[in-house]
Amino acid sequence: MPFSRPAAITLDARSLSAATRTEHILEGFDKLQLGSIMEIVEESDPRALRNEMMQLRPGRFSWDARNFGGNRWTVRLERIDENADMESFLQRVPPFSTAKAATIADLTAQAAERSYEAGDTIFDEGEVWPYLGIVRSGKVIYTLLSPDGKTHTIGERLTHDTMNESGTFDGGGATTRAEALTAVTLLTIPSEAIVHACRNDAELALGFLVAASQARRRSIDTIADLAFAHVLQRVAKFLLGYARASVGMTRGLPGVEHLSQAQIAAAAGTVRDMAARALLRLKNAGAVELDRGRVKAIDRARLEAFAHNVQAPPV
Repeated sequence: MPFSRPAAITLDARSLSAATRTEHILEGFDKLQLGSIMEIVEESDPRALRNEMMQLRPGRFSWDARNFGGNRWTVRLERIDENADMESFLQRVPPFSTAKAATIADLTAQAAERSYEAGDTIFDEGEVWPYLGIVRSGKVIYTLLSPDGKTHTIGERLTHDTMNESGTFDGGGATTRAEALTAVTLLTIPSEAIVHACRNDAELALGFLVAASQARRRSIDTIADLAFAHVLQRVAKFLLGYARASVGMTRGLPGVEHLSQAQIAAAAGTVRDMAARALLRLKNAGAVELDRGRVKAIDRARLEAFAHNVQAPPV
């Protein structure tokens, strides 16, 4: 399903230098009127841009990023009212963006807000959680537990992201464990209400089909990394999500300094000792600075070289 509304500003970030990239994006975004959209073309997963926008323009934008293959991503940032009511918030969640107004109003009436503290389990792997969740604020991480007790982090959910889509539509248990990484507020809508709404609103159903297709692309990328990329490459790719679009060694985006080596290992699909060796290699190459084993600063260009396997023998 193509994007439904034209963008007020279109920017090809692939042509921008690291030194001016964030400045250009913020300049364009700040020119938007409420409800207007800025479209950005990227060549790789724009997770770092999202983290940077969350720091620099918190609560002022909605995020819809799509991977179209062939190293082409399109990100749409809509300028929103940070004090919007629940109904307006729901309209900015990507699968709901083209749903009928009556559908949005009906689902809003059935929605509830739930709060979680950092470290709380929202739902466990295999649990039948009878809601579609939507992150209203904070950050949630998805993890899997291996038979020998190792935890693997497989993704995160931020503001406007949906949760438990599989359980909502097939009625089964949750495919992962969901944990609040920070204080989190969720909007929860009963799964049966979502299914009923999709039966009566084709645009909403199509919105969830697009979301499912994008999730499949992300899964394939994750599988490919685990199958073909060595540990050093996977650690570098993960840390790129915390690298500012700048030149030289720069303090990492908020949150990276709190990541333990065990958490980085889980995100990279390896064990702590291997992650520690990778971090030491990155430090010795000038790609990161460490403070008592935790990442303090990142040189984006050097880290990208490792992530793209330009200068990195296996760890």
